[in-house]
Amino acid sequence: MKILLSILLIGSGLSESAHAFSPDFHFGVESDFSRPVVTPSTFSFFKTGIDASSENYQLDLELKMSFEHSKANALSSKNAFYQFIGDETFKLSLGRKWTNWSQLDENWGLGAFNALDSWDRLRSFSQGLTGLFMSVENEFVHFDFFASYLMLPEITPNVVIENNRFEFYHPQSVSAGPQTFELLNRPTPLGYNLRIPEISSILLRPSVAFSLETKKHYAPFFAKISYGYLPLNYFPMALQASLAIPIDEIVVDLRPRLLSHNLYNAEVAYEWNPGLIGGLSLTVDQIVSEEFIPADYTTAQLGTTTYFSPWIKIEIFKISHLYSQGGISTDIGPYANSSHNLFSSRILYRNATQLQISLSEITAKLLHEFSIEANWIAIDWKHQWNKKLSTTLGADILSAEAPAASNGGAEFISDLRALDRIRLGVNYVF
Repeated sequence: MKILLSILLIGSGLSESAHAFSPDFHFGVESDFSRPVVTPSTFSFFKTGIDASSENYQLDLELKMSFEHSKANALSSKNAFYQFIGDETFKLSLGRKWTNWSQLDENWGLGAFNALDSWDRLRSFSQGLTGLFMSVENEFVHFDFFASYLMLPEITPNVVIENNRFEFYHPQSVSAGPQTFELLNRPTPLGYNLRIPEISSILLRPSVAFSLETKKHYAPFFAKISYGYLPLNYFPMALQASLAIPIDEIVVDLRPRLLSHNLYNAEVAYEWNPGLIGGLSLTVDQIVSEEFIPADYTTAQLGTTTYFSPWIKIEIFKISHLYSQGGISTDIGPYANSSHNLFSSRILYRNATQLQISLSEITAKLLHEFSIEANWIAIDWKHQWNKKLSTTLGADILSAEAPAASNGGAEFISDLRALDRIRLGVNYVF
Protein backbone atom coordinates (compact mmCIF):
# COMPACT_ATOMS: atom_id res chain seq x y z
CA MET A 1 0.00 0.00 0.00
CA LYS A 2 2.88 2.41 0.77
CA ILE A 3 4.29 1.79 -2.72
CA LEU A 4 0.88 2.40 -4.28
CA LEU A 5 0.40 5.65 -2.36
CA SER A 6 3.86 6.80 -3.48
CA ILE A 7 2.94 6.12 -7.12
CA LEU A 8 -0.26 8.10 -6.69
CA LEU A 9 1.51 11.06 -5.11
CA ILE A 10 4.34 11.09 -7.68
CA GLY A 11 1.86 10.76 -10.53
CA SER A 12 -0.23 13.65 -9.25
CA GLY A 13 2.89 15.78 -8.84
CA LEU A 14 3.84 15.25 -12.48
CA SER A 15 0.37 16.12 -13.74
CA GLU A 16 -0.89 19.50 -14.68
CA SER A 17 -1.94 21.80 -11.86
CA ALA A 18 -5.59 21.13 -12.65
CA HIS A 19 -5.04 17.59 -11.41
CA ALA A 20 -3.17 18.52 -8.21
CA PHE A 21 -3.60 16.32 -5.16
CA SER A 22 -6.46 17.96 -3.19
CA PRO A 23 -8.05 15.32 -0.95
CA ASP A 24 -11.14 15.53 1.23
CA PHE A 25 -10.76 14.18 4.76
CA HIS A 26 -13.76 12.96 6.71
CA PHE A 27 -14.38 11.97 10.30
CA GLY A 28 -17.46 10.29 11.69
CA VAL A 29 -18.84 8.72 14.84
CA GLU A 30 -21.47 5.96 14.93
CA SER A 31 -23.17 3.88 17.60
CA ASP A 32 -25.22 0.70 17.21
CA PHE A 33 -27.74 -0.32 19.86
CA SER A 34 -28.77 -3.99 19.77
CA ARG A 35 -30.78 -6.31 21.99
CA PRO A 36 -29.19 -7.32 25.34
CA VAL A 37 -28.52 -10.86 24.09
CA VAL A 38 -25.94 -9.45 21.63
CA THR A 39 -22.34 -9.05 22.85
CA PRO A 40 -21.51 -6.19 22.95
CA SER A 41 -25.05 -4.79 22.75
CA THR A 42 -23.81 -1.19 22.44
CA PHE A 43 -21.06 -0.75 19.88
CA SER A 44 -19.60 2.71 19.30
CA PHE A 45 -16.83 3.46 16.84
CA PHE A 46 -15.37 6.27 14.81
CA LYS A 47 -14.29 6.26 11.21
CA THR A 48 -11.88 8.53 9.43
CA GLY A 49 -10.71 8.54 5.86
CA ILE A 50 -9.56 10.32 2.74
CA ASP A 51 -11.09 10.77 -0.72
CA ALA A 52 -9.25 12.19 -3.71
CA SER A 53 -9.63 11.85 -7.47
CA SER A 54 -8.67 13.34 -10.82
CA GLU A 55 -8.48 12.17 -14.41
CA ASN A 56 -5.33 10.21 -13.52
CA TYR A 57 -6.04 8.63 -10.15
CA GLN A 58 -8.67 7.78 -7.59
CA LEU A 59 -8.06 7.17 -3.91
CA ASP A 60 -10.30 6.39 -0.98
CA LEU A 61 -9.23 4.97 2.36
CA GLU A 62 -11.31 4.50 5.49
CA LEU A 63 -10.23 3.38 8.94
CA LYS A 64 -12.92 2.12 11.32
CA MET A 65 -11.89 1.98 14.99
CA SER A 66 -13.80 0.82 18.04
CA PHE A 67 -13.71 3.04 21.11
CA GLU A 68 -13.27 0.03 23.40
CA HIS A 69 -11.76 -2.83 21.40
CA SER A 70 -8.69 -2.25 19.22
CA LYS A 71 -8.99 -5.77 17.76
CA ALA A 72 -12.25 -4.79 16.08
CA ASN A 73 -10.53 -2.19 13.89
CA ALA A 74 -10.44 -2.37 10.08
CA LEU A 75 -8.91 -0.49 7.13
CA SER A 76 -10.66 -0.65 3.76
CA SER A 77 -10.40 0.87 0.29
CA LYS A 78 -12.69 0.62 -2.71
CA ASN A 79 -10.37 2.46 -5.11
CA ALA A 80 -6.67 3.30 -4.87
CA PHE A 81 -5.32 3.28 -8.42
CA TYR A 82 -3.23 5.34 -10.81
CA GLN A 83 -4.17 5.51 -14.50
CA PHE A 84 -0.93 5.90 -16.44
CA ILE A 85 -2.47 5.53 -19.92
CA GLY A 86 -5.88 6.92 -20.72
CA ASP A 87 -7.96 8.33 -23.54
CA GLU A 88 -11.51 7.87 -24.82
CA THR A 89 -10.89 4.38 -26.18
CA PHE A 90 -8.07 2.83 -24.11
CA LYS A 91 -7.18 2.98 -20.40
CA LEU A 92 -4.48 1.20 -18.38
CA SER A 93 -4.44 1.41 -14.58
CA LEU A 94 -2.51 -0.08 -11.68
CA GLY A 95 -3.71 -0.44 -8.11
CA ARG A 96 -7.01 -1.22 -6.44
CA LYS A 97 -10.07 -0.57 -8.59
CA TRP A 98 -13.76 -1.34 -8.42
CA THR A 99 -15.42 -2.74 -11.54
CA ASN A 100 -19.01 -3.92 -11.92
CA TRP A 101 -18.29 -7.46 -13.11
CA SER A 102 -21.77 -8.77 -12.21
CA GLN A 103 -24.95 -6.86 -11.40
CA LEU A 104 -26.33 -9.97 -9.66
CA ASP A 105 -23.27 -10.02 -7.41
CA GLU A 106 -23.72 -6.33 -6.58
CA ASN A 107 -27.50 -6.51 -6.06
CA TRP A 108 -27.24 -9.36 -3.53
CA GLY A 109 -23.88 -8.66 -1.89
CA LEU A 110 -22.47 -12.12 -2.59
CA GLY A 111 -18.82 -11.07 -2.76
CA ALA A 112 -18.12 -13.50 -5.59
CA PHE A 113 -16.15 -11.25 -7.98
CA ASN A 114 -15.26 -8.28 -5.77
CA ALA A 115 -14.21 -8.72 -2.16
CA LEU A 116 -16.63 -7.26 0.39
CA ASP A 117 -16.14 -4.77 3.15
CA SER A 118 -18.51 -6.60 5.48
CA TRP A 119 -17.12 -5.24 8.72
CA ASP A 120 -20.79 -4.39 9.18
CA ARG A 121 -22.34 -7.48 7.60
CA LEU A 122 -25.76 -5.82 7.39
CA ARG A 123 -24.31 -2.89 5.45
CA SER A 124 -21.65 -4.62 3.39
CA PHE A 125 -20.42 -3.19 0.08
CA SER A 126 -18.01 -4.40 -2.57
CA GLN A 127 -14.41 -3.24 -2.77
CA GLY A 128 -12.13 -3.28 -5.76
CA LEU A 129 -9.64 -5.89 -6.89
CA THR A 130 -5.91 -5.14 -6.81
CA GLY A 131 -3.69 -5.48 -9.87
CA LEU A 132 -3.45 -4.33 -13.48
CA PHE A 133 -6.60 -3.08 -15.25
CA MET A 134 -7.25 -2.43 -18.92
CA SER A 135 -10.38 -1.12 -20.58
CA VAL A 136 -11.10 -0.75 -24.30
CA GLU A 137 -14.25 0.65 -25.84
CA ASN A 138 -15.83 2.00 -28.98
CA GLU A 139 -19.33 3.16 -29.84
CA PHE A 140 -20.64 -0.43 -29.71
CA VAL A 141 -19.00 -2.31 -26.82
CA HIS A 142 -16.94 -1.86 -23.64
CA PHE A 143 -14.28 -4.41 -22.61
CA ASP A 144 -12.62 -4.69 -19.15
CA PHE A 145 -9.63 -6.88 -18.31
CA PHE A 146 -7.91 -7.55 -14.97
CA ALA A 147 -4.84 -9.59 -13.99
CA SER A 148 -2.93 -9.90 -10.75
CA TYR A 149 -0.85 -12.07 -8.48
CA LEU A 150 -1.97 -10.28 -5.32
CA MET A 151 -5.16 -11.19 -3.44
CA LEU A 152 -6.55 -9.03 -0.62
CA PRO A 153 -9.37 -10.88 1.17
CA GLU A 154 -12.63 -9.35 2.27
CA ILE A 155 -13.01 -7.52 5.57
CA THR A 156 -15.23 -9.17 8.19
CA PRO A 157 -15.99 -8.71 11.89
CA ASN A 158 -12.93 -10.09 13.66
CA VAL A 159 -13.42 -13.45 15.36
CA VAL A 160 -10.67 -13.34 17.99
CA ILE A 161 -9.36 -16.40 19.83
CA GLU A 162 -7.49 -15.66 23.06
CA ASN A 163 -6.38 -18.29 25.59
CA ASN A 164 -8.15 -20.92 23.42
CA ARG A 165 -11.49 -19.12 23.83
CA PHE A 166 -13.54 -16.96 21.49
CA GLU A 167 -13.64 -13.30 22.52
CA PHE A 168 -16.48 -11.14 21.19
CA TYR A 169 -15.18 -7.67 20.35
CA HIS A 170 -17.68 -6.99 17.57
CA PRO A 171 -21.47 -7.55 17.87
CA GLN A 172 -21.54 -9.44 14.55
CA SER A 173 -18.83 -11.95 15.49
CA VAL A 174 -21.42 -14.72 15.57
CA SER A 175 -19.52 -17.38 13.64
CA ALA A 176 -17.87 -18.73 16.78
CA GLY A 177 -18.21 -22.37 17.75
CA PRO A 178 -19.64 -23.86 20.96
CA GLN A 179 -17.75 -23.52 24.25
CA THR A 180 -18.46 -27.05 25.57
CA PHE A 181 -19.05 -30.54 24.18
CA GLU A 182 -20.95 -33.45 25.78
CA LEU A 183 -18.30 -36.13 26.41
CA LEU A 184 -19.07 -39.19 28.60
CA ASN A 185 -22.32 -37.53 29.71
CA ARG A 186 -20.65 -34.43 31.03
CA PRO A 187 -19.97 -31.03 29.43
CA THR A 188 -16.29 -30.81 28.52
CA PRO A 189 -14.69 -27.42 27.74
CA LEU A 190 -13.63 -26.76 24.16
CA GLY A 191 -10.34 -25.04 23.50
CA TYR A 192 -9.77 -23.49 20.05
CA ASN A 193 -6.54 -22.96 18.14
CA LEU A 194 -6.54 -21.09 14.82
CA ARG A 195 -3.86 -22.34 12.43
CA ILE A 196 -3.25 -19.41 10.08
CA PRO A 197 -1.35 -20.27 6.86
CA GLU A 198 1.73 -18.32 5.83
CA ILE A 199 0.82 -14.79 4.76
CA SER A 200 2.53 -15.29 1.38
CA SER A 201 0.28 -18.27 0.61
CA ILE A 202 -2.77 -16.13 1.39
CA LEU A 203 -1.78 -12.99 -0.54
CA LEU A 204 0.29 -14.23 -3.51
CA ARG A 205 -2.30 -15.99 -5.64
CA PRO A 206 -3.05 -15.60 -9.38
CA SER A 207 -6.28 -14.09 -10.70
CA VAL A 208 -7.69 -12.92 -14.01
CA ALA A 209 -11.07 -11.51 -15.08
CA PHE A 210 -12.72 -9.88 -18.09
CA SER A 211 -16.13 -8.56 -19.11
CA LEU A 212 -17.71 -7.48 -22.40
CA GLU A 213 -20.85 -5.35 -22.51
CA THR A 214 -22.88 -3.52 -25.10
CA LYS A 215 -23.22 0.27 -25.10
CA LYS A 216 -26.01 2.73 -25.83
CA HIS A 217 -25.76 2.06 -29.56
CA TYR A 218 -27.98 -0.97 -28.90
CA ALA A 219 -30.45 0.85 -26.61
CA PRO A 220 -32.91 -0.06 -25.23
CA PHE A 221 -31.30 -3.53 -25.15
CA PHE A 222 -28.28 -4.28 -22.93
CA ALA A 223 -26.16 -7.42 -22.59
CA LYS A 224 -23.03 -8.36 -20.64
CA ILE A 225 -20.83 -11.42 -20.16
CA SER A 226 -18.07 -11.79 -17.55
CA TYR A 227 -15.56 -14.39 -16.50
CA GLY A 228 -13.14 -14.60 -13.61
CA TYR A 229 -10.57 -17.04 -12.27
CA LEU A 230 -10.16 -15.68 -8.75
CA PRO A 231 -9.23 -16.76 -5.23
CA LEU A 232 -12.23 -17.08 -2.94
CA ASN A 233 -12.56 -13.81 -1.06
CA TYR A 234 -13.30 -15.76 2.14
CA PHE A 235 -11.80 -18.82 3.81
CA PRO A 236 -13.95 -21.92 4.44
CA MET A 237 -12.93 -23.70 7.64
CA ALA A 238 -11.82 -27.24 8.47
CA LEU A 239 -11.84 -28.58 12.04
CA GLN A 240 -9.67 -31.12 13.80
CA ALA A 241 -10.36 -32.18 17.41
CA SER A 242 -8.24 -34.15 19.86
CA LEU A 243 -8.40 -34.97 23.58
CA ALA A 244 -6.03 -33.53 26.12
CA ILE A 245 -4.71 -35.93 28.78
CA PRO A 246 -6.17 -35.96 31.36
CA ILE A 247 -9.54 -35.50 29.66
CA ASP A 248 -10.30 -32.02 30.93
CA GLU A 249 -10.46 -30.21 27.61
CA ILE A 250 -11.06 -30.96 23.94
CA VAL A 251 -8.55 -29.13 21.77
CA VAL A 252 -9.99 -27.97 18.44
CA ASP A 253 -7.78 -26.80 15.56
CA LEU A 254 -9.44 -24.49 12.99
CA ARG A 255 -7.74 -24.45 9.61
CA PRO A 256 -8.68 -21.87 6.95
CA ARG A 257 -8.86 -23.32 3.45
CA LEU A 258 -7.36 -21.41 0.52
CA LEU A 259 -9.50 -22.04 -2.55
CA SER A 260 -10.01 -20.55 -6.01
CA HIS A 261 -13.03 -20.59 -8.30
CA ASN A 262 -14.21 -20.01 -11.84
CA LEU A 263 -16.97 -17.43 -12.22
CA TYR A 264 -19.21 -17.23 -15.29
CA ASN A 265 -21.71 -14.38 -15.52
CA ALA A 266 -24.28 -13.36 -18.16
CA GLU A 267 -26.98 -10.71 -17.99
CA VAL A 268 -29.46 -9.01 -20.25
CA ALA A 269 -31.72 -6.00 -19.67
CA TYR A 270 -34.34 -3.98 -21.53
CA GLU A 271 -35.28 -0.35 -20.86
CA TRP A 272 -38.88 0.46 -21.82
CA ASN A 273 -38.48 4.10 -20.72
CA PRO A 274 -36.12 6.03 -18.37
CA GLY A 275 -38.15 4.98 -15.34
CA LEU A 276 -38.78 1.34 -16.24
CA ILE A 277 -36.05 -1.24 -16.83
CA GLY A 278 -35.89 -4.98 -16.20
CA GLY A 279 -33.42 -7.79 -16.69
CA LEU A 280 -32.20 -11.32 -16.02
CA SER A 281 -28.83 -12.36 -14.56
CA LEU A 282 -27.12 -15.74 -14.31
CA THR A 283 -23.92 -16.50 -12.38
CA VAL A 284 -22.16 -19.86 -12.07
CA ASP A 285 -19.61 -20.17 -9.24
CA GLN A 286 -17.40 -23.24 -9.70
CA ILE A 287 -14.77 -24.36 -7.18
CA VAL A 288 -11.71 -25.39 -9.20
CA SER A 289 -8.76 -25.72 -6.78
CA GLU A 290 -9.60 -28.08 -3.94
CA GLU A 291 -6.65 -28.63 -1.64
CA PHE A 292 -5.99 -31.92 0.17
CA ILE A 293 -7.88 -32.24 3.47
CA PRO A 294 -6.51 -34.82 5.95
CA ALA A 295 -8.96 -37.55 6.96
CA ASP A 296 -9.06 -36.39 10.60
CA TYR A 297 -10.42 -32.96 9.62
CA THR A 298 -14.14 -32.18 9.31
CA THR A 299 -15.19 -29.69 6.65
CA ALA A 300 -17.83 -28.95 4.05
CA GLN A 301 -17.90 -30.46 0.57
CA LEU A 302 -17.99 -27.50 -1.78
CA GLY A 303 -19.07 -27.58 -5.41
CA THR A 304 -20.65 -25.48 -8.14
CA THR A 305 -23.31 -22.93 -7.19
CA THR A 306 -25.72 -21.58 -9.81
CA TYR A 307 -27.46 -18.23 -9.18
CA PHE A 308 -30.39 -16.91 -11.21
CA SER A 309 -31.98 -13.52 -10.65
CA PRO A 310 -34.76 -11.64 -12.50
CA TRP A 311 -35.20 -7.98 -11.54
CA ILE A 312 -37.20 -4.91 -12.46
CA LYS A 313 -36.81 -1.23 -11.55
CA ILE A 314 -39.83 1.09 -11.59
CA GLU A 315 -38.98 4.68 -10.69
CA ILE A 316 -37.98 4.55 -6.98
CA PHE A 317 -38.76 0.84 -6.58
CA LYS A 318 -36.54 -2.11 -7.42
CA ILE A 319 -37.75 -5.71 -7.05
CA SER A 320 -35.44 -8.68 -7.52
CA HIS A 321 -35.51 -12.39 -6.82
CA LEU A 322 -32.57 -14.73 -6.27
CA TYR A 323 -32.63 -18.48 -6.67
CA SER A 324 -29.51 -20.56 -6.01
CA GLN A 325 -28.82 -24.26 -6.41
CA GLY A 326 -25.90 -26.51 -5.43
CA GLY A 327 -22.64 -25.35 -3.94
CA ILE A 328 -22.56 -27.38 -0.74
CA SER A 329 -23.41 -30.88 0.44
CA THR A 330 -23.00 -32.74 3.74
CA ASP A 331 -19.74 -32.42 5.66
CA ILE A 332 -17.01 -35.01 5.47
CA GLY A 333 -14.81 -36.08 8.37
CA PRO A 334 -15.10 -37.73 11.80
CA TYR A 335 -17.48 -35.08 13.19
CA ALA A 336 -19.71 -34.80 10.13
CA ASN A 337 -23.46 -34.72 10.70
CA SER A 338 -25.83 -35.74 7.92
CA SER A 339 -28.57 -33.37 9.11
CA HIS A 340 -26.63 -30.09 9.20
CA ASN A 341 -23.28 -28.52 8.31
CA LEU A 342 -20.75 -27.74 11.02
CA PHE A 343 -19.99 -24.29 9.58
CA SER A 344 -22.25 -21.71 7.97
CA SER A 345 -21.88 -21.67 4.19
CA ARG A 346 -21.22 -18.66 2.00
CA ILE A 347 -24.48 -19.30 0.13
CA LEU A 348 -26.35 -16.36 1.63
CA TYR A 349 -29.74 -17.07 0.05
CA ARG A 350 -31.52 -20.00 -1.59
CA ASN A 351 -34.90 -18.57 -2.59
CA ALA A 352 -35.27 -14.91 -1.71
CA THR A 353 -37.06 -11.77 -2.86
CA GLN A 354 -36.12 -8.20 -1.99
CA LEU A 355 -37.92 -4.90 -2.49
CA GLN A 356 -35.81 -1.74 -2.37
CA ILE A 357 -37.12 1.82 -2.16
CA SER A 358 -34.85 4.83 -2.75
CA LEU A 359 -35.95 8.40 -2.03
CA SER A 360 -33.83 11.52 -1.81
CA GLU A 361 -32.73 10.89 1.81
CA ILE A 362 -34.38 7.59 2.75
CA THR A 363 -33.59 4.07 1.57
CA ALA A 364 -35.47 0.98 2.70
CA LYS A 365 -35.28 -2.73 1.98
CA LEU A 366 -37.58 -5.65 2.71
CA LEU A 367 -36.03 -9.07 2.08
CA HIS A 368 -37.81 -12.39 2.53
CA GLU A 369 -35.99 -15.74 2.36
CA PHE A 370 -38.59 -18.42 1.62
CA SER A 371 -36.37 -21.44 2.36
CA ILE A 372 -36.05 -20.58 6.07
CA GLU A 373 -39.02 -18.17 6.37
CA ALA A 374 -36.73 -15.29 7.25
CA ASN A 375 -37.32 -11.53 7.03
CA TRP A 376 -34.97 -8.58 7.06
CA ILE A 377 -36.23 -4.99 7.20
CA ALA A 378 -33.55 -2.31 6.75
CA ILE A 379 -34.18 1.44 6.85
CA ASP A 380 -31.66 4.29 6.51
CA TRP A 381 -32.12 8.05 6.61
CA LYS A 382 -29.19 10.29 5.72
CA HIS A 383 -29.60 14.06 6.01
CA GLN A 384 -27.04 16.46 4.53
CA TRP A 385 -27.18 19.56 6.71
CA ASN A 386 -24.61 21.38 4.54
CA LYS A 387 -21.68 20.50 2.26
CA LYS A 388 -19.64 19.24 5.20
CA LEU A 389 -21.98 17.87 7.88
CA SER A 390 -24.33 14.90 7.56
CA THR A 391 -26.16 12.63 9.99
CA THR A 392 -27.51 9.10 9.62
CA LEU A 393 -30.25 7.17 11.35
CA GLY A 394 -30.90 3.53 10.58
CA ALA A 395 -32.53 0.34 11.85
CA ASP A 396 -32.51 -3.40 11.14
CA ILE A 397 -35.16 -5.93 12.15
CA LEU A 398 -34.48 -9.63 11.47
CA SER A 399 -36.26 -12.92 12.04
CA ALA A 400 -35.85 -16.53 10.89
CA GLU A 401 -37.82 -19.72 11.48
CA ALA A 402 -35.03 -22.20 10.62
CA PRO A 403 -31.21 -22.15 10.93
CA ALA A 404 -30.56 -23.22 7.33
CA ALA A 405 -32.26 -24.37 4.13
CA SER A 406 -33.08 -28.05 3.74
CA ASN A 407 -30.45 -28.32 0.98
CA GLY A 408 -27.84 -26.29 2.92
CA GLY A 409 -27.03 -22.61 2.78
CA ALA A 410 -29.21 -19.54 3.51
CA GLU A 411 -27.85 -19.17 7.07
CA PHE A 412 -27.09 -15.45 6.71
CA ILE A 413 -30.24 -13.95 8.24
CA SER A 414 -30.55 -16.81 10.73
CA ASP A 415 -27.01 -16.22 12.04
CA LEU A 416 -27.75 -12.52 12.59
CA ARG A 417 -31.41 -12.81 13.67
CA ALA A 418 -30.70 -11.56 17.21
CA LEU A 419 -29.07 -8.40 15.87
CA ASP A 420 -32.10 -6.10 15.77
CA ARG A 421 -30.57 -2.66 16.14
CA ILE A 422 -30.77 1.12 15.83
CA ARG A 423 -27.88 3.01 14.23
CA LEU A 424 -26.96 6.65 14.88
CA GLY A 425 -24.10 8.48 13.19
CA VAL A 426 -22.61 11.84 12.30
CA ASN A 427 -19.99 12.58 9.63
CA TYR A 428 -17.96 15.72 8.89
CA VAL A 429 -15.84 16.46 5.79
CA PHE A 430 -12.89 18.80 6.27
